[in-house]
Amino acid sequence: MPSGSINPETRIGSNAIINSAAVVEHDCTIWNHVHIATGARLASTIQVEEGAHIGAGATMRQCVRIGKGAVVGAGAMMVADVPPDLVVVGVPARPRAQRGPA
Repeated sequence: MPSGSINPETRIGSNAIINSAAVVEHDCTIWNHVHIATGARLASTIQVEEGAHIGAGATMRQCVRIGKGAVVGAGAMMVADVPPDLVVVGVPARPRAQRGPA
């Protein structure tokens, strides 16, 4: 999308959306069906597993893993891994809810 940046050695799965002004630094892996919303910032070596959603303006420090189906709320600051199907919000991000089966 416009003004987005995807840096070298990043792998992106099928059906993934990297929205306007999002930055995905080097050596990240974005799995299938991931949505990275407007203005999100992913430092290096981030793993975003299948079906996860990164909210607008969220920031991830390097070497963080976002589990399958997890949701990182808008503006959240990730400093640790997020287990599958967990919703996290805030600065620093903390668990908010567990997602149910789709």
